[in-house]
Amino acid sequence: METGNRLVLLDFLLVTVALVTHIVDFLVSGYTAYKQFYMRNYAIVAVTALLAFVPGFITSVLSCFWLARGSSQSVRPKLPTLFHVFRILSVVFLNSPVSGYVNALYYLFKRHQALLKGELEALQRSWELMAACMMEVTMLRLYFAFLNTCPQLILQIYFWLQMETKANSSEGWLDILVAMNSMISISMAATTYDRTFLQNRPDKETMRFRATVMLFFIHFFNLGARLLAISLFTSLSVEYVALLLGIHWIVMVAWLMLPVLKSSFHFEKILAIMALGVAFIFVFIKSEGSRTRRKYAFYYTISLVGNTSMMVMWFKHGSYPNLPDIPNFMDSWIYYLGLTCHYVFFFTGIVLLALYHMSRLPGRAASVEIRLSERLPN
Repeated sequence: METGNRLVLLDFLLVTVALVTHIVDFLVSGYTAYKQFYMRNYAIVAVTALLAFVPGFITSVLSCFWLARGSSQSVRPKLPTLFHVFRILSVVFLNSPVSGYVNALYYLFKRHQALLKGELEALQRSWELMAACMMEVTMLRLYFAFLNTCPQLILQIYFWLQMETKANSSEGWLDILVAMNSMISISMAATTYDRTFLQNRPDKETMRFRATVMLFFIHFFNLGARLLAISLFTSLSVEYVALLLGIHWIVMVAWLMLPVLKSSFHFEKILAIMALGVAFIFVFIKSEGSRTRRKYAFYYTISLVGNTSMMVMWFKHGSYPNLPDIPNFMDSWIYYLGLTCHYVFFFTGIVLLALYHMSRLPGRAASVEIRLSERLPN
């Protein structure tokens, strides 16, 4: 009983944090658009609006497609009418993940009720409904994170380096808080996706608090290293960054498609892999295919080579005359700081990843029925 309550509380915390950071992401987009409009950078305003529209449109289309195909047919009859109305509104306003998180909170409440009453059948049903709902919303949120939040964060760091922003002013501190929220938001999106992916596999046990926290920091540090390298290199050349990321995307898509092409050709899987390839530009997430350790070795080798190439180019050719307010106690102090932060973040993430798998935090294999029955009181 106590274990079940803790798991419900952990799921509630994750869903709530993911929902709040997602809403803040939209506020950040509005703040960025307003700030650039006030500075009369209308091209940047258009880019910000496009970054908000494209993932919103894609996720709304996917939400409608899944609903029409019947992926949510088992979920739909169990929701009150008001939830369906809210889902329609979220689709219309290009914000589908919000309704998904609201639905997940509703199933969490039902799951808690079944747990208190000791009803195994109702508990299993609510768990299955929430699992189906979370698979959809975490996928939608993943698209939002890597099509909207990641580019927004890169733009934020780019503006900070290129514009005459006072690092010790209130505006400078606000930019730092905004960047930290973006990092937390992206890391949370990747963590909830990985956790949901693992929990829907019959050979994996429910991830506990310690495993989830460690997974979050693995994503946080790896994303920090990757986004720092991309952002700093963007300050040199936007065109070359787009070229390098495009090449990285092609390599990731080709790599992810190999297991699919060996088994059978499914057009839907190809489209899903092409979308996931965008996420793999920035961070490794769970997917079907070969052994995970081999994937880790390949992916992080590619990432380290790419990051190092961008950092070396930035170190040699970077120039920031618009940052006179920062004490220049060393001619190239900002370059050493950038290099140090990148490699500290990268190798910290690798060490945490090794500890995560060495300790086997997700636990032994267990079926859904066993996991559910263990949560009920005797």
